[in-house]
Amino acid sequence: MESLDKYDVLDCHEDIPLVCEPDGMAENIHPRKLGRSFKQEAVLMQFGKVLWHIALVANLIFLLLNLRIFFRSPSVPSKQSIQDDTFYSPAQEAIAYENRPVDGIAEDSKYAGYPSTESDEAWNALIEGINIKIFPDEMSRLGETSLEINDGTGYLGVLGVYHELHCIKRLRKWFYRDYYYPNATTLEYNERMTHAEHCLEFIRQSSVCHGDITVAGFKWLHDGAGQVVEPTTKEGALHRCVQWDRLTTWAKSRRVDLFDPDLLKPE
Repeated sequence: MESLDKYDVLDCHEDIPLVCEPDGMAENIHPRKLGRSFKQEAVLMQFGKVLWHIALVANLIFLLLNLRIFFRSPSVPSKQSIQDDTFYSPAQEAIAYENRPVDGIAEDSKYAGYPSTESDEAWNALIEGINIKIFPDEMSRLGETSLEINDGTGYLGVLGVYHELHCIKRLRKWFYRDYYYPNATTLEYNERMTHAEHCLEFIRQSSVCHGDITVAGFKWLHDGAGQVVEPTTKEGALHRCVQWDRLTTWAKSRRVDLFDPDLLKPE
């Protein structure tokens, strides 16, 4: 915004003294020019006042427009502002956000509870887009290297979210290891334990990296007799989430079968 001081400098001319000085003082500082009639000077003084008021109104309008833009700016970053030019992923084109409640109620989830054919199928479907093709130009922009697909069309890749889901699936299997690995040898047992520890650390780092700033409230937890036991967090707070269907559709469109023996170029 242009400062009013600018207009003070431009308009404080001796020909229009009343622009800058209160009545009664201007005449002492800027005496009238000889040969100029009172009528002429009155016209000039009036013209100067008009200019000053126009400048003042213009500045006020400019200020109000800036304030309107400032207060109408969304408090939650838009899709564009969340993206950072210093970070790149080919999946950015599939990203859109929504506010969604997250409750963590295991009883209603097909991904939780004691293992079953249904829960295993649900988990397999959830991570169906885990192994994907990354095109050569995308890999170059990422500055990464990977195993090349045999037909030369791209490279093997995995999105971070699918790595996280894979790790949660692994931890679930470790939690129910008597069901999934009933006959594991000591070596197999130790290998799976090492994998579970890796997954735990990966999820920890990923959680700290994402830094979910959702605020959840608390409530009193009661025992079976209705007595207050302790405070506990409430479920269902709104989280800022990606639209999962969009992202997983994008990933599945690039899905490759890692178990295909002819998928990758040999070493």
